[in-house]
Amino acid sequence: MAVNAVLPFLIYILIGFIARRAGVTKESFLRELNSVVFKVFFPFIMFGNLYAADFGMLRNAGYVLFAVVATLIVIAVSFAVVPLFEKNDSRKGVLIQAIYRSNSVLFAIPLTQRVFGDAGAAKASILVAFVVPLYNITAVAVLEYFRGGKVSYRKLFVNILKNPLIIGAIAGVIFNLLPVTMPGCFQVPIKELSSLATPMALFVLGGTIHASDIKKNAAPLATCILLKLVIIPIFIVSIASMMRYDPIEMFVIFSVFATPVAASSFPMAQSMGGDADLAGEFVALSTGISIFTIFAWIMVLRGIFHIV
Repeated sequence: MAVNAVLPFLIYILIGFIARRAGVTKESFLRELNSVVFKVFFPFIMFGNLYAADFGMLRNAGYVLFAVVATLIVIAVSFAVVPLFEKNDSRKGVLIQAIYRSNSVLFAIPLTQRVFGDAGAAKASILVAFVVPLYNITAVAVLEYFRGGKVSYRKLFVNILKNPLIIGAIAGVIFNLLPVTMPGCFQVPIKELSSLATPMALFVLGGTIHASDIKKNAAPLATCILLKLVIIPIFIVSIASMMRYDPIEMFVIFSVFATPVAASSFPMAQSMGGDADLAGEFVALSTGISIFTIFAWIMVLRGIFHIV
């Protein structure tokens, strides 16, 4: 299950790596393409998620509120702690992203569907529809805050509103609330452009990653990935188990907090003055390591929490 969920992402990365090594493409072109992915393709993911969200289903979705509050707490703690040991502004936002921002769209829904079928996929989709915009909005705020040092809150707010992902999210909410249905001729290109975003981002990542940089960043990589895939999920799943959520809701919460770093954190870091190389290393390594951690987590959920 974990292998089937993760392997496609590693293949996209590998193809990008081989393409650059074979001279098919140049790193300078890939970095320009990365900016296009962030500014053009990822906003359609935001739009699609919020346009399709059923806000009415939140009445009986306490697990969604739990996940949102838990995410905000993790972000707040990371925002307070990371600057204590990292002094480089371009890396602070990247480290914070790596700690809390999961690849929920491409892991939570298929993993839950594989285990619980369509009922699981429906509950996962509801949570993802709200958690992913939260990830992106807070990531924009964090990266903007650390871009070139501190800025005024007014300028920070304006820059956040101008971000392509935020524009996509706002547009998605507006069209969701309108009393009309978007014609299929518009929905099809939105869906197809959304589906291109992650494979392209991972292809670019594979073509720009360097093994020497991974060795240089070994300490922050190891620390944040351990927090992301093991330590934080232990706390979240343990607390969630006390809330008496049903097995599907518990698994959905797990799948949001224990999955690898979001692929979109890489193009976002590059476009917003963050350390893009470090962000890419987090995506690549956490994706590979998650093959083993997700498998181990499923064994834990089955043996201790009896929810799988």
